[in-house]
Amino acid sequence: MLRRDAVSAREDFYRGYVKGFEEGLNKAWDDLIGLTTKGFSPREIQVMAKSKRQSIGDSVKDRKKEIKEETGIDLITRSSSRQPSVRVDHGNAYLIESMFVTRALAIVNELTSDGTRALCILRSFPGNYQDALNPSVSSVWLTKHESGQFGDFQVLSPSEMGRIVTETRSFMKEAEGRVVLLEGVEYLIVQNDTNGVLKFLQTMLDQAVTLNGILLLTVYPNTLDEHTLSNLKCLTGGTL
Repeated sequence: MLRRDAVSAREDFYRGYVKGFEEGLNKAWDDLIGLTTKGFSPREIQVMAKSKRQSIGDSVKDRKKEIKEETGIDLITRSSSRQPSVRVDHGNAYLIESMFVTRALAIVNELTSDGTRALCILRSFPGNYQDALNPSVSSVWLTKHESGQFGDFQVLSPSEMGRIVTETRSFMKEAEGRVVLLEGVEYLIVQNDTNGVLKFLQTMLDQAVTLNGILLLTVYPNTLDEHTLSNLKCLTGGTL
């Protein structure tokens, strides 16, 4: 039975995201107000405001370094020729247990650091993460949104698991070693049923095996009952 723990954690994540956005805006306006109260001319304020704006990049880099030290997530390196530290085999599936999709996306970035193509099927809105992904990574949104397109992102419905299979098969067939990440196993179970989703995931795994691709499944800890989680672990080739 699905629990509320992961939902609450995701709400906390987005509250933190919005809070940081709000604090950034407040700081920018506070700095501007501070300049206007010190008797500077409009021209002097413009010059100093531009100078502060140019320093934003350094502030962002400092924050990214702090995130890397705190979580191990590297938002600084977009792409390089180094070998990924994540060890996976082609033609297999892996389970990622994490409260946040960012860990799974960091693994995708590692696996695509050499230009390998990846497709991320995300329950989270992909627009919040696409800029942090390597150029070779594309994303679609797993949602019941009526349209087949939302902004820049293709939409896949949880009730169309057959279509998801078709889309991922076409993607993996284009070249060996391609990566598919699926976030939203819990969501699929809510919208369908456990046995149906497990059969769907078995089909996804069979595709990864026959097409020599890599399938990543990310789930939130404590959101699935022990039996279902055990089935997922048996289905995949290991946990990352």
